[in-house]
Amino acid sequence: MEMSMEIDDVKQPTPEEIRALLKKHGISREKAASLVHASLRAWHNWSAPEGGVNHREMPKAAWELLLIKLGEHPSKKLVDK
Repeated sequence: MEMSMEIDDVKQPTPEEIRALLKKHGISREKAASLVHASLRAWHNWSAPEGGVNHREMPKAAWELLLIKLGEHPSKKLVDK
């Protein structure tokens, strides 16, 4: 089985993209943080406006995991065993 390892499959999300994805799927910040095994405080920092004192970039691994779990990843999908 060959596995595609495209490094640029997923771009760094903006806070607006993060908030829009949650809104699209109707999930809370608490649920989203739980889905990627992060604290609620980390989630708030990731979705804070860019340039703000609390803003932190969301790790691409967390973003990619969220996209996979929500069925939004451009090239990967979650498959149950």
